[in-house]
Amino acid sequence: MAPHTGLHNYQVNDISTSSQSQLILMMYDGALQAVNQSIQCMNLKDVSGQSKYILKTQDIINELSLALDMEQGGEVSKTLEQLYQFVLNQLIQANITSDKMYLESVIKVLSPLRDAWSRIAETSNGETETPEPVPPGTRFAAKC
Repeated sequence: MAPHTGLHNYQVNDISTSSQSQLILMMYDGALQAVNQSIQCMNLKDVSGQSKYILKTQDIINELSLALDMEQGGEVSKTLEQLYQFVLNQLIQANITSDKMYLESVIKVLSPLRDAWSRIAETSNGETETPEPVPPGTRFAAKC
């Protein structure tokens, strides 16, 4: 077995056995990591890398937006949608202007949201609910 195959299997297992709140937390972590990588690329004047990580962040934010349940989520979902749209706009501006200010504003928005989901994930870890396994290759689209 190739080393990367073991890592892939671990990642699939980690995702498929995580609760929805843990999956959302992983998405926030991924978005923040990609934003920080984009800032590093900006510092190095690596426009290609900058764009790559900004697009990765946009993909994650779009998934978070699509996962919102606007009917059951009420005002919380509406507010999150507005924040996600703001973040997407800031990412576009960052990619156009190569100005870190826009990425720093993204971090200021996503960090508190990530921390809130971390507390939710911690709270839900104490519950006896076991998540249903997700078949490999299934895309995540939780309704929040």
